[in-house]
Amino acid sequence: MICCSEVSDEGMKPNNSPQRLLIRKILVLLGPLVAVPLLFFGPEYRCLFSIIFLSTYWIGEAFPIGVTSLFPLALYPILQIVPSKQISPVYFKDSIVLFMCTLIMAMAVEATGLHRRIALKLLTKVGAKQPVMLLGFMCITSLISFFVSDTACTALMCPTAVALLMSMADAVQHLKEGDKKLKPPPDDATIAEKLRLDEMAPQDSGFCKAMILACAHASLIGGTAIITSTGPNLVFRENINKRYPEGQITMTYLQWMVFAIPPMFFYLIASYLILVCYFMGPSTLVRWFEKPTKEEAHLKKAVEKNIQSMYEDLGDISWGEKSVFTFFVILIGSWISRDPGFTTGWGDLLPHKNYLSDSVSGVLISCLLFVWPKDPFDPIDPTAPILKWTDMKSKFSWSCTLLIGAGYAISEGVDKSGLSQLISCGMRKIFIGMSSIPLQCKCRIPELNHKITKFSVTVTTTIVIMTEFASNVSTGSIFIPIALGVAESMGVHPLYLALPTTVACSFAFMLPISTPPNAIVYDTKVISMIEMIVCGFLLNIACIIITSLNMNTWTYFIFSLNNFPENISISSSNSSYPVC
Repeated sequence: MICCSEVSDEGMKPNNSPQRLLIRKILVLLGPLVAVPLLFFGPEYRCLFSIIFLSTYWIGEAFPIGVTSLFPLALYPILQIVPSKQISPVYFKDSIVLFMCTLIMAMAVEATGLHRRIALKLLTKVGAKQPVMLLGFMCITSLISFFVSDTACTALMCPTAVALLMSMADAVQHLKEGDKKLKPPPDDATIAEKLRLDEMAPQDSGFCKAMILACAHASLIGGTAIITSTGPNLVFRENINKRYPEGQITMTYLQWMVFAIPPMFFYLIASYLILVCYFMGPSTLVRWFEKPTKEEAHLKKAVEKNIQSMYEDLGDISWGEKSVFTFFVILIGSWISRDPGFTTGWGDLLPHKNYLSDSVSGVLISCLLFVWPKDPFDPIDPTAPILKWTDMKSKFSWSCTLLIGAGYAISEGVDKSGLSQLISCGMRKIFIGMSSIPLQCKCRIPELNHKITKFSVTVTTTIVIMTEFASNVSTGSIFIPIALGVAESMGVHPLYLALPTTVACSFAFMLPISTPPNAIVYDTKVISMIEMIVCGFLLNIACIIITSLNMNTWTYFIFSLNNFPENISISSSNSSYPVC
């Protein structure tokens, strides 16, 4: 999932500072103008012009993101890339229906307040020792991001982190000044001013910064764990289903979890170590097991009391929360058990299993949310449903839905125009000349047998750089089909390049413009630009290394990547083995 709430769409609104406005005007004017010569060549070059046009307008924010996402419906037919009747249905594929269902489910979680209850309940179990609290907070945020969009998760956890940090700051002030009443900050004060960062010790101010930035890091990392959690994962799934309709290669809900969850823990540990070492100093890790001082013990009790108080203020768990939790468990269970991959699922018990997909159970439960009562014991309106259509109009992120549709449109254009074949040939020629690096993965082309690891690392690095400046969905939509085509043309297992390409789209940690979670965190004024860039750069390097190791160890064995699937032939694969 990408966005699910009003905050999510706000996170995608442009920053209208004078500098940003000037940059946008320059991009909007020069970007497409520089690419105009491409229009005088074949369809693959006209498709490249369309991608440059869309990327420029997305980055420059000349139009709202949802409006820009509609341009392929006009550009492709005009430029004779894909007919209008073929490109229009792309905007309502099965994966987009599934995406809409996950957004509706996330809206229901938000509407009942279930997400806040889960977060605070888990925090009451974590404790208030700074390093432990940071790690626990990151784990909780990542867990919530499994099922709630990265943007909505950040929008939830960032205020929660601020509330906890303010309680700690108040506790410190009370320790210093006794019962003396603290002067409240002005209403227009920034979060940094409310936290009184300037008055804190370096260790405490560093902890505040680490907690705030951890909201974005953990949300983005958690989104890699589930195939329905974020846009690029859905783009990958759609490309696999489309390219291999006879099941030559599959990726079920459970298979993705088996692939993605183990490295996710390493991504999280890497982020934790970077945040602690950068903001709090490496010595903090050594002090983890030290006995706290009297002041630290007093502060710990004060913070734990504050967290417990925040949780108790929520009251007893409501009917709506119980209902949404039950629906959520049923939905996730149906996704996992429909086609587990290693045994027979409930879908196999039906005579028409080929008619079913994960979106079927998603639509059924989504519809129930609009009739199921939020509180049947409410004396005023006992029949009020958990969600209303007004929620869809005000909170549903139509912009992101259209953005994913545009991503599929780009993928369709890249494939139909022959651009994927052109890029595949170019990449193949480049990497044939690469220096050898030993690898277990076997390739159908002998001269490439020991050169694929470097290719995989380079592809992952390229995607990480691209996703810092463009939407993760658009980046995935451009490069995932290309990765599949390049892998086939080189005789490498398609998942070997497509999986790291997909996961790398979520590694947008460096810039506020990279993704809405970063923008939400940066807007607190607690984190400076240089701090975000440095921590993001270090985490990008760590994630690239972890992904490459994962692809050549764990993933290599569970998906048998040492062999090219024999049931993929030139006739059954789109643009496989292009003539270069």
